Order: sequence, then structure tokens, then C-alpha cells
Amino acid sequence: MEGTQTIQSTRQNRTGLSKLIIEISASAFVVIAAILPFLNNIVGYFIDVNVQLQNNAGERRLDLDSAIYFLSIPVCMILLALGGLFKANRFTFYAALISGYFHLSTYVKFVFFNENKISAIADMAIVSLLIVIIVLVFMLDSYYRKIYLLDKFNNSTLERFSSILFKRVGKHE
Repeated sequence: MEGTQTIQSTRQNRTGLSKLIIEISASAFVVIAAILPFLNNIVGYFIDVNVQLQNNAGERRLDLDSAIYFLSIPVCMILLALGGLFKANRFTFYAALISGYFHLSTYVKFVFFNENKISAIADMAIVSLLIVIIVLVFMLDSYYRKIYLLDKFNNSTLERFSSILFKRVGKHE
């Protein structure tokens, strides 16, 4: 009896360790995804990214800066999806939100105001949009937490009930 408990405890420890490793890996995916859209700027500190690339089928002129950026966006989405699929730590997704805020503000300023300077109107619009998104995320998070807790309670109640049932069935046999 004691040997079975030791084996079961060892299996639970391995399962817990595996889940922790998966969560850490998924969280790393999310943090990397938050950094990837800035990769062209980071690489620009070390090498010249304004060089033109040769043999571009879809574009007449494509520089290394744009190529790095265009390639980082789909990889960013894939890593975020993997982080969500493998249940990354929820706090790492805030890094992705902050990264998204900086990119959104840069795009709005560049597209609508044709400048990379700080403008109050664009900042107010983006901050209000971000606040709405954050409120919606917190509402969804709270809703899913309630569902998770209810599901956890139901599972533990069913486990207790089944263990009581099996004990009674075992006594009568």
C-alpha cells in the first residue's frame, strides 16, 4: 500500500513539473512575441538595416528593416497563439498588451498625422481605446475565473462523491 502511494506521489510530482515547464515555455513564447515587433529596431543598433534586399518577387524595393518587421508580425501571432494554447502565465500577456499599445500609437500617429512625434489627440484616442480593451479583458477574465472556480468545485465534489461511493461498494462486496 505504501509503495503505491510513493509511485503515485512521484507521478504527481512529474506531472506538476511537466506542467510548470510547459507554462514557463508558453510564457516565454508570449514575452518573445511582445519583443518581436521591435526586432527591426533592435537589429538596427548593431547593423545597417537600410540595405536593399535582392530578388524580391512581390516588391520592387525591400529593405532589411521592413523585411525583419514583416516577418516578425506573423511569427508574433503564432507565438501568442501557442502561449494561449499552452496556458501561459496570464501576467505575461500584459507584456503583449503594452507592446501592442506602443505599436498602435506609432501606427496611428504615422498613418493619420504623418509624423512620429507625440500628439495629444492621437494619444487620447489610443489611451481611451486601450482602456476599453483592458476593461473588456478584465471582465472576461473575471467571468472565466468564476467559471473555472465553479468547474473546480464541481470536479472536487464529484471526486469526493465517487470516492465515498467506491468505499461503500467495496464494503458490501
